[in-house]
Amino acid sequence: MTDISVIIVTWNSSAEIIDCVGSVTAAAKGINLELIIIDNSSKDDSFALANKIDFPKLTTVQNSENLGYTKAVNQGINLAKGKYVLLLNPDTVLKESSIHEMLNFMENNPPYGACAPKMMNPDGTLQYSVRNFPTYWRMFCEFSLLAYIFPKSKLFGSWKAKYMDYNAEQDIEQPMAAAFMIRSELLKKVDNMDERFRMFFNDVDLCKKVYDAGFKIRLLPTSVVIHEHGSSIKKDRANMIRIWNDDCALYFEKHFGRGLLLMWLKLNLKISGFIRILLTKK
Repeated sequence: MTDISVIIVTWNSSAEIIDCVGSVTAAAKGINLELIIIDNSSKDDSFALANKIDFPKLTTVQNSENLGYTKAVNQGINLAKGKYVLLLNPDTVLKESSIHEMLNFMENNPPYGACAPKMMNPDGTLQYSVRNFPTYWRMFCEFSLLAYIFPKSKLFGSWKAKYMDYNAEQDIEQPMAAAFMIRSELLKKVDNMDERFRMFFNDVDLCKKVYDAGFKIRLLPTSVVIHEHGSSIKKDRANMIRIWNDDCALYFEKHFGRGLLLMWLKLNLKISGFIRILLTKK
């Protein structure tokens, strides 16, 4: 049986995919691993480069249109044959022991449904890649700027949790899915990613489903991945802001229901989104 299915979704990722796959190959020595690359109708030569990759178990799929990240991930999951699925962004580079660390942990800790590495920026600084599940209070702290004034406060900055010690192995709620290992059987149990989320909050929702299914998620600081955070978003920033807002509202509606608080959230998302798009155009 294949140990791990690595799923990478590309979209105009020709500048990143080769380094990413090269790091997977180096980190996967001794592991029975398959590589699945789903291309979301790239306009560059991402798909051509993917097909030139020399890998024993390689599957590539090119969509005729950009289906969005979530649907593309589910395409990969449905093709996967591994005991574990490793979701990986093309703008990541894995340190050599990273996959082994994650695999060993999952094999020896059945109560855990998933795990995630410590993420670092290309300049070697820490990337704040772990958050707590969003709540209305936590969104209020964001909109009111309290979370930015007191970023390491457990009261006001609890969503982005910048007070967390990333060097300590610990249970976490929601790691970034740029590098995220999960049990394949659990993915089937929770019905993969919710395709109503086009680009964002799919990972938040997936982690919530992991916990709701009775499993936990672990941060492994000895497993390290370099991540060029936001490289895909920068390619179409204004549109990505709109999609982020829509997906955020959908998450709250799904998990908290409709009501006045949801209306408040949507209004604040619209105002903040308008400001962010204006700043993007400058």
